Amino acid sequence: MKNLIMAIGLLLVLGVSTFTPTGNAVEKVDIFVYTETVQWIAQGQAQEEADEFIKEVDGQPGIGDVVNLGSKDIADWTKDHTVKEGHHIIVLFGDIHPEIYPAANAKKDGSIAEEFLDAGNTFTNSADYFFWGLAGRNEEGGLQNMMDIPGIVQWDDNTQMSVTKEGKKITPSLKDYATDRPFHTDQLDNKWEVELALASDSGDQKGDRCDPCIIRNVNTDARLIQVYQTNGQKDPKGKVLAEIILNYYLETVGALAVEPEKKLPITWGEIKSRR
Repeated sequence: MKNLIMAIGLLLVLGVSTFTPTGNAVEKVDIFVYTETVQWIAQGQAQEEADEFIKEVDGQPGIGDVVNLGSKDIADWTKDHTVKEGHHIIVLFGDIHPEIYPAANAKKDGSIAEEFLDAGNTFTNSADYFFWGLAGRNEEGGLQNMMDIPGIVQWDDNTQMSVTKEGKKITPSLKDYATDRPFHTDQLDNKWEVELALASDSGDQKGDRCDPCIIRNVNTDARLIQVYQTNGQKDPKGKVLAEIILNYYLETVGALAVEPEKKLPITWGEIKSRR
């Protein structure tokens, strides 16, 4: 009888210790970092920022494969990762290659890049205007077509950004600065929302301009994350992007099974309730 009781106790302990509620858990997030062509940042500097980002995220819980490949691989990788709410990430530094978004907006709907985004995955961008393309191959149409928002733009050089309360906790490397291509949150339609502003023109979640920030599609769960869209500035782009992914994104999309005592003090639900 004593041995039976001990065995039952051991099973109970093992059951408690190995059970972890996952909620809406997803597979690990795979990341494609693209530095072959860049804009508003030297290619060498973009590679340094990419290397810093990769060093920070590679091998972390919730992260799958992290690759730093070029244009010959980007289309196949993007197609392979176009899965519903996969939350996989493509990291850009001012250019989106025609292999996934044809030049001059030749395919306004249904490009490889748009299919990836619409499935519920994520693009990040640093340096120049989101989806503008090298030497302006897409201009304003890139962002407008990818978001399906006619007229949305990203102008305003030297727009002062103040780190928000949430930004100070999630991205400790981020300081107040001036961006050249902020997100114009006042131009979003009802399909897109500001999920999280790490810095904004108002210093809170209600600003009309933000950078860095996460813009989320409420229907597909797709996200656009921009980090330091600046011209030639030596900002800690890779470090801050890594902090966003590790300290917020992974848990928010369900790639982590985090116990309550280990969670960040700021959650998406709390942020939304304040707006």
